Amino acid sequence: MRLKTLFAAAAIIASATTPAWAGATDGESFPVMYLRGAKIGAEGQWNAIEQYRFNREGSTYTLHLDNLDGEFKIANDDWSYDFGADADENGKVVISSSATVTAVKGGKNFGCPGVTDITITFDYTDGNSTPVVFTVSGERPPVAGLSGTLPVLYINVYDENGNYNNEIISKDLDHKNYFGGEYWLDINGCQWLADEGATSIGSQEEPLPLEIKARGNWTRKGFSKKPFKLKLGSKQKMLGLSKSKHFAILAHADDSYGYLRNFTGFNLGRRIGLPWTPWQQPVEVVINGDYRGLYFLTESIRIEEDRVNITELDDNVSDPSLISGGYLVELDNYDEENQIQLEEKSCVDGHFLDMLRVTFDTPEEYSELQRRFITDQFTAMNDAVGDNSDDLWRYLDLDDAARYYIVEEIISHTESYHGSTYLFRDRGADRKWHFSPLWDCGNAFSGPTDGFFYDNDSYGNTWIPSMRANDTFNEKVRQTWLWFMNTGYKGITDDIDTYIGHIAEAAKADRRRWAGQPVPDGGQDVADNSDIYPRRDRVVEMLSQKTNWLKGVFGDYDTECTTTEPARDTTPAAPLPEYVSGIGSVSADNTASSLPAEYFNLQGVRIAAPLPGTLYIERRGADASLRLAR
Repeated sequence: MRLKTLFAAAAIIASATTPAWAGATDGESFPVMYLRGAKIGAEGQWNAIEQYRFNREGSTYTLHLDNLDGEFKIANDDWSYDFGADADENGKVVISSSATVTAVKGGKNFGCPGVTDITITFDYTDGNSTPVVFTVSGERPPVAGLSGTLPVLYINVYDENGNYNNEIISKDLDHKNYFGGEYWLDINGCQWLADEGATSIGSQEEPLPLEIKARGNWTRKGFSKKPFKLKLGSKQKMLGLSKSKHFAILAHADDSYGYLRNFTGFNLGRRIGLPWTPWQQPVEVVINGDYRGLYFLTESIRIEEDRVNITELDDNVSDPSLISGGYLVELDNYDEENQIQLEEKSCVDGHFLDMLRVTFDTPEEYSELQRRFITDQFTAMNDAVGDNSDDLWRYLDLDDAARYYIVEEIISHTESYHGSTYLFRDRGADRKWHFSPLWDCGNAFSGPTDGFFYDNDSYGNTWIPSMRANDTFNEKVRQTWLWFMNTGYKGITDDIDTYIGHIAEAAKADRRRWAGQPVPDGGQDVADNSDIYPRRDRVVEMLSQKTNWLKGVFGDYDTECTTTEPARDTTPAAPLPEYVSGIGSVSADNTASSLPAEYFNLQGVRIAAPLPGTLYIERRGADASLRLAR
């Protein structure tokens, strides 16, 4: 029976303190270690004999045996340094093939039913556990470094000669060109993901094609552990996420809050009922045989049925009947070629004003007519913001604007509304712009817990200080806040705890991989989340402090308890300009998808948003469907 790989994190570097063992040492003060067992040495005596002594190079111990049979432990001469199997009092771990397993101080016996040509390797530790690698001849050895607690995404990138192209894993990789390669995804026995519909995809013997490239700006240039964009050869439901060719594997190399920044922002966006919020799953990544650490497989922002579900508009369209949509744009903080720039207007003093940069996402290239339409739309909204006018709500969906803001304020995200801020508009005369989807909460928890995030950011936050001066917006925020905090917000701490439990060991493995590694010029070290539980506590405490402070601003949801969702804003959409004529028809599916979603549990009770893994009913207008929340 093949042993499933298990890992445990342990300190690998020898401690400078006095060791806890008292046996013999070698010339460099490391313990002399042996394989000791019932059939090793004098039968039944578990002796420490030279034939079964481990060789040491640096902090790594290695022993090769032609045969191994029976029960055994790894120990020094007087058993003061004693590692056995991580098993309960009635069990043992059986080694029958190549595997990496947990060895713990004072553990139970390992067992071996008789294998030939086996190599045993482990690293010195003064901690209570260490991974031990058993490699049986003829089998591919396990990848060093994996925690074994999460799915593993294997990616190989080749050059024109069929060799690994290791530019993809260079710390100095700077360009965003695609590399061709292959992949397979091993769910690795993670039952909690299988329960969400996840399955393994491809295999080492039958890998699948993909293209991969570096993504991001500072996160790409400043860290050796880089984020990547994936384009699969065919659509897949990767780890239970929405079916697509397009995903990202995000490194979160700068997230020192237990990898909770994006997780918390995305979770709240889904809970509050924004039109679509990406989701992610933790995964360990191996590229060209090199363990790259803990990553987060994330749904990319795309106009697709299960993502931003609007009518997709082609590049360079000049047909007036199509010009009204659909569009997906980003309020950017970088100058780009495919971009419209306006001077940001404001109705409040004391806030930094930046250029309003509207970057084209989908479509990517605009005709003159498309450019004119987008310029006119954002000029009208910018003017309304600057005049503190309710004309803004003729162009911008008030409800989603309020929900988007509440999430960003709860997580104290100082860089929100400053790049990575997306809006979409569907096609039609009665459509508006929506703040959505959320993306890149990489500076969450950087603002105060007793103040507004936009009062504490020297870079500026497009429009939001002026929107907060608008009475209509503030009243919608107040109503939505009271409803959300009594319904959808509840359970966020439980979700955080479940998530931390899944990634804790992989976070330690990630630290072992990246500690002390060289960084790009002008860059910085990868964040250390190996001690993840205090970081979890800090995030939970910040959420508690911030929501308690917001009670005094938006209303005390404990005394103004309401579970009734605020009625949707009915402000008519602004008429389209004359040059947009003969509006093209929209399919029935897209018409329904553009209506606001309402959520109900199976008992018919309205809820803020479904929790991942639960069945719920989604209603849009007269259309209703049973769904499983992801």
